[in-house]
Amino acid sequence: MQPINEAQYLALIVARSREYARFYLSLLKGHDPHREFECEGKKLNTLFWIVAHMTTTQNGLLLYSTGGPFEKFSWAKHFTVGGKGLPRDQCPPYEEVWATFKAVHEKAMAHLPTLTQEQLDAPNRTGLPLIGTTVRDAIIHAARHEALHTGHLTTLCKLYGVATV
Repeated sequence: MQPINEAQYLALIVARSREYARFYLSLLKGHDPHREFECEGKKLNTLFWIVAHMTTTQNGLLLYSTGGPFEKFSWAKHFTVGGKGLPRDQCPPYEEVWATFKAVHEKAMAHLPTLTQEQLDAPNRTGLPLIGTTVRDAIIHAARHEALHTGHLTTLCKLYGVATV
């Protein structure tokens, strides 16, 4: 195996994080993405919200923040940090969100391995101090963010009555 550079390694981590999320998403295929669950009187995020949020986050962290081919979509602002989502009847079709989820990831996977060391060291454009200041920090945060929401997906599997590993 040829040695890989840091950008390629970071892209691999992001790709593997998405593989794990996609596994749990595949278990939820065919279930109502808008179904709401409550735990001790608190509403949990729906499957729709999680997929839309993961799409928006990858778009921001892996494309906008890194100078990549960032894409604007009309519903993104409702599913970003602190976003409450939209009422079911105002949401775009789930198929549209799913297609955007896949397209943003494909763009990110094509873009990330091309980053140079200087680009990784450059300031990220998010303005979110919690994640760090560099492009590298934004990429690392994207992978851990994906893992966080993969945990939410496993919980949803249980709530939908879907067996997990």
